[in-house]
Amino acid sequence: MDRDEKTAHLEWWANPFTCLARIPIRVMTTAGTGEWEALFSPPLDQDVRENLKQLIDADSYFTLRFDASAVEVQAENFDGVDHLRLTIPEL
Repeated sequence: MDRDEKTAHLEWWANPFTCLARIPIRVMTTAGTGEWEALFSPPLDQDVRENLKQLIDADSYFTLRFDASAVEVQAENFDGVDHLRLTIPEL
């Protein structure tokens, strides 16, 4: 399987004008799966980790922003909140 790693930002928007979180991440994808594994880069401190968990619990939809593109993803925490699994939501 081919794996690709890129840097990106994970953003949580309260509305079209207010971004409440913008977190730098490294995302790894495996060809053909439609999922990404997100690693926080740099690692999150305890306060930010707790805030992120609250955002995921409130609404698990984020914007995954690369340099020139963005896609809406659904975040699922695994491995505590050190890693996230990101998937494109089904319509």
